[in-house]
Amino acid sequence: MDIKTQEELFEKNWEYYNKIMLEDRVPLFDDSVIYSGRKLYDKNNPPFLASIVKVSQSLCENLQQIQAVFDRIDHRHTYFHPIYFHITLKEFGWEDQGEIKEIKEKMTKVTSSFLPFDIEIRGINCFERIIFAQVFDENQHLESIFNKIFEEFPHLEKYFPFYMPHISLVRIETTEARNIIYVITEKYRNVKIGTMRVEDIQIVAVRPYLTVGRIEIRENIKLE
Repeated sequence: MDIKTQEELFEKNWEYYNKIMLEDRVPLFDDSVIYSGRKLYDKNNPPFLASIVKVSQSLCENLQQIQAVFDRIDHRHTYFHPIYFHITLKEFGWEDQGEIKEIKEKMTKVTSSFLPFDIEIRGINCFERIIFAQVFDENQHLESIFNKIFEEFPHLEKYFPFYMPHISLVRIETTEARNIIYVITEKYRNVKIGTMRVEDIQIVAVRPYLTVGRIEIRENIKLE
């Protein structure tokens, strides 16, 4: 998708989900969610594996400042630690059900034709229970990597019809978040946050039930 199409997709997403946040229709957090045959938030489970792009330190600082504004407005929610800010490419399943060596080999093949590239972080948006920063990719490299992953891992499931790269900032823990939505509309809907250069892709182990130690890097794949 070109930039205009990306902008239109984010705007349609905003038009739909911000109303849910405003109208007291956010579903309460459900810790019984099933992922790949297991409860996602069960602390007895091993981590699951995923491919991500880690957010640069300078952008983390900018995003943390926006988080702090939201936290002062409404502290009831979960504010993700900036050290774990990332852009998800794709999850691969539970660590004990996959082979990290095979995943690295396939992801190295997926990324072999990509040189380092730049992305722009601009505007705040939301899903049903997540406040996030929008990621724009002028040359559609992230989307291309995303699509190539499914060529190498045909058993993986696509959860959405479009790839919408984003950086999660807040998980809403109540049935509404209208005060945060108001300030996004007033100040942050199209705020310019910054740019970063994507130079590598990480394969990580994720424990979604943790705050500290939530994400651990297992492999780092350089774009070169």
